[in-house]
Amino acid sequence: MAAALAVQLSNRCVPDPASISAAIRAGFESLMNFVTRHGLSMNGHPRAIYTDYGAAGVSFTLALPVAAGPSEPVDEPSICVETLGAAKAYRFTHHGPYEKLALTYNQIAGFMKEQGWMQSEADWARYMPMWEEYQNDPDSTPASELVTHIYLPLA
Repeated sequence: MAAALAVQLSNRCVPDPASISAAIRAGFESLMNFVTRHGLSMNGHPRAIYTDYGAAGVSFTLALPVAAGPSEPVDEPSICVETLGAAKAYRFTHHGPYEKLALTYNQIAGFMKEQGWMQSEADWARYMPMWEEYQNDPDSTPASELVTHIYLPLA
């Protein structure tokens, strides 16, 4: 993945799928409002970058790649405009609704175990930060046609 300038918002929530989904949707709405207010141009696909996932909660940063930052200083303390670093990563593809992402993650874990790159669920920590990149808009794309790329950095 190439480096990319992005409008970003960090968040934390409880580790259940409904809470994660609600937090991601609300976060992306805030970022899109920021992009619109500042007249920024999108320059890539939205990302959810997971930095911690466990029983205590999920920490993630939402990022919208943009062509250029705002002309005036960022006026919202929860939002920043920074460069996402370049990274080498494994890429997996999920087809279908976000509610079924866990099935794809289970398949990824099985593949990683077959390759000897993962021994147990605890080994997911070696692949943080990992991220999802959403290839199409869930508001205008049928759930069955959604495509999500899942990236795990080379450990």
